Amino acid sequence: MALSKVFVSLMLLISLISTVSSTGVIGSKVLPPKKAPVAVAPAYAPIYSPAPSPIAVPPTPAASPPVYAPVRRLIAVQGVVYGKPCSDWGHDTLMHASPLPGAEVRLVCHGKPKENPLKIIAVTDKNGYFFIPPTKKVSEFGAQKRCRVFLQSAPTNSKFIHSTHMNSGLSGAYLRYTKPAKPLPFALYTVGPFAYEPLPSVCHQKV
Repeated sequence: MALSKVFVSLMLLISLISTVSSTGVIGSKVLPPKKAPVAVAPAYAPIYSPAPSPIAVPPTPAASPPVYAPVRRLIAVQGVVYGKPCSDWGHDTLMHASPLPGAEVRLVCHGKPKENPLKIIAVTDKNGYFFIPPTKKVSEFGAQKRCRVFLQSAPTNSKFIHSTHMNSGLSGAYLRYTKPAKPLPFALYTVGPFAYEPLPSVCHQKV
């Protein structure tokens, strides 16, 4: 009898559980049915920022070659002084002239306005040739404009004592660049040739 009651109670409990599962009712509460998720479209189409363009890097400029200051060489000046005979007196010619040793010439180079000019004296040798060696005070930069050579004085006890204007010997001859036969450690310039002649009174006495 007792087993029959237990069996009946189990059957009722199983029936109750089946009813709750099918109706969704637990006691007096009703659970709402589950809804499937609904896909919602975005309000605006997505905007994608463009990928940044690559930055153009300028090419590295080629290295400039080094700039060197021009080498300013020192200068030397050369020339020849002649003695003209009375037959050529007053004429701009050296046809019958001979080298005059012992004559003095003067190199004058002007610098800045407030500086004293540079003066160098040279004496001709037995061939009438003179050479003014380089000095650290004068370079080839502007030498042809700043420097001139003048006749300074005639040889002592010489009949050729009258200076002439030949090749600007009195007013000052500008330097002419001379290309040497072989390389030199200085820039070589030339002036003249210059000339002396006898005094007019000496030549007129012989006429």
